Amino acid sequence: MDFAWEELTATQRAQHYADWQAGKGLIGGDPRQRPKFDVLPSWGVDRRFVRALALGDAGAANGERFRREIVRARSLEIEIGFGRGDFLLDRAARMPERMFIGFEVRTKAVRLTLRRLEKGGLGNLWLSDDDARVGLPHAIPDSRVDAVHVLFPDPWWKAQHKVKRLFSPPFVDLLASKIRSGGYLHLKSDVEQYCEMVRYLLSQHSAFCDHSPEGAARIGPYLPTHREHWCRENRMPVWACYFARRDEG
Repeated sequence: MDFAWEELTATQRAQHYADWQAGKGLIGGDPRQRPKFDVLPSWGVDRRFVRALALGDAGAANGERFRREIVRARSLEIEIGFGRGDFLLDRAARMPERMFIGFEVRTKAVRLTLRRLEKGGLGNLWLSDDDARVGLPHAIPDSRVDAVHVLFPDPWWKAQHKVKRLFSPPFVDLLASKIRSGGYLHLKSDVEQYCEMVRYLLSQHSAFCDHSPEGAARIGPYLPTHREHWCRENRMPVWACYFARRDEG
């Protein structure tokens, strides 16, 4: 199946921002319009689980603990769409001095990964079932993030599903506001055209440098995601991109 994308006209770019403001394309719908999404579920209370709209939930201490940790002076890495959690859990275990946050919209996957987190005794990792397009602006301070990992995002092949694609001009704006100067975006996909689309979108933003293969050195040893492992086993190509956040000033 072909992955279709095109360079944006001014009208198309404006439509992306209008859709963003209207909450279109959010996986599971706009949580601001869903009942009880400002309250933590009982299974998540007093665990390393957070929802951006429930940070003020008076019935759980999660929000207070999260806010206390997020302001500490240590490196912060985020994975968006962590799936089974293999890459994220391994990275948090390798780097206990850093803080990690994982966003995954499939609540079942979050609950499974939360159990693995607790079994591994990881005290430097938080999980969320927020769509990152909601979680990042509401829970993460600006210029706080050292690295964002987006590994094998859903291409959303069909034309009517394009609005659900993670990368868009307003999402790139969001990344630029959250990633600190000198930080980076790490993208992997088995769809070459998806990487080309992301590279195009970031080239339109002054905050990001173009992809540099040397950025791979910043990742170091890692456990591949389930999808990357499958691609390797089946000799399918994988494309990796590394985009540095330009220094401000």
